[in-house]
Amino acid sequence: MNLSDIFIRRSRQSTDLFLRNAKYIFNDHAVLVMFFLLGALSFQYSQWVGGLTAGQVSLPIHLIWSVIISVGVFLTGIASQILPADLVFLLPMESRFDEWFKPALNRSLYLPSAIILMMVAASYPLLSVMAGYSVVEVVVLALILICYKVAHVYILMESWHFHRASFIRNHKWALYAMVLVTVFLASYVTPYLCLGIVLMYLVAIHFLGIQPFKPGKVRWHWEKIVTVEQTRQQQIRRMLALFINMPQEAAVSKRRKYYDGLIRLSDKDTNPYTYLFTRAFWRSNDFYPLWLRMTLVGVLYLAFVANNHWLNIGVVLLIQYFSHLQVLPLAQKMNQHTLLQVYPIDHSQKIAGFTKMLWQPLCTQIVLFALTSLIFHAWTFTGLLVVSSIVFSLFLIFIYVPSFMRKKEKRRG
Repeated sequence: MNLSDIFIRRSRQSTDLFLRNAKYIFNDHAVLVMFFLLGALSFQYSQWVGGLTAGQVSLPIHLIWSVIISVGVFLTGIASQILPADLVFLLPMESRFDEWFKPALNRSLYLPSAIILMMVAASYPLLSVMAGYSVVEVVVLALILICYKVAHVYILMESWHFHRASFIRNHKWALYAMVLVTVFLASYVTPYLCLGIVLMYLVAIHFLGIQPFKPGKVRWHWEKIVTVEQTRQQQIRRMLALFINMPQEAAVSKRRKYYDGLIRLSDKDTNPYTYLFTRAFWRSNDFYPLWLRMTLVGVLYLAFVANNHWLNIGVVLLIQYFSHLQVLPLAQKMNQHTLLQVYPIDHSQKIAGFTKMLWQPLCTQIVLFALTSLIFHAWTFTGLLVVSSIVFSLFLIFIYVPSFMRKKEKRRG
């Protein structure tokens, strides 16, 4: 049996799953939001770079750019395509798993390399102002970051062997520091010096023990590999579940103590659905993170885009709509709860309880957007933004959500 063939087949199945559903993903509301967001940010970015003076860019801009680029290098991990059943059926072939993990490591470099190329290409106008970069030097910088990404995935794969936790942790922190320092240095001087630094670093970590495919290293930490891969696949399924029907996973919750006050506001409500939905939302590991990410997008948009107030209001309202649209499936997910089928309570209260819960994330988002707007915009714009958000919230709570849930209930019935 050729293990590399099994890996390639599983990788193709994952790719086919994504491609089959691409038409749903790229036709959804997220595309509309990102389209306006990307257009507005691109316009603002070009205007901002045009106002900078060559060779006189302030230190905070160098630092912020260095942090953003450094974080982008570490966005993705390794797709091992290992399933829990492999611990039983393929474990006798453990000594041959280099055939599996070598193509896994190589394939895991495709997406991060594309991300790095896009980040560096987007940084070219800024780099031209900061350090007078040419096109060739931008290509060299991209090569440097890809080399660091290679080091990153090698360290991740080395952690799949049995090592002291401190060994891998120290290597990771050293890599984070090296990337940040190198990128910061590259924002001031020619990248050719940085290319020499990264090549010496790659040689150094090789001799310090980062050799996951060294002959003799045949024992792998299978429980860790399975856990990492299952977490990666769950994240992909959750993303796809925003657009298509996916098999439901076991519910996972996480207590966030800083939201306990919001949950207590609903524990005395006469409608038990209000407490149920409130607790489920603020402690969920699927709906809340999606809402939080979209909220952070809105905050960053208001912080960095200052021109064209009407466009800003439109984009913020789209972000509000999209972020709360992702919360609506929570009401249908609760239908799978067995106790709700036998509990002696009128199911007509579910819509009222859900809309009461929805006021909390809506109001929280409005407050965050208003505070950000007060810091970076005029108070007149902030007032207009708050009024628009309140009107939109009223429409969502009293018209859109009840209509949406009644249609879902009819289909379910």
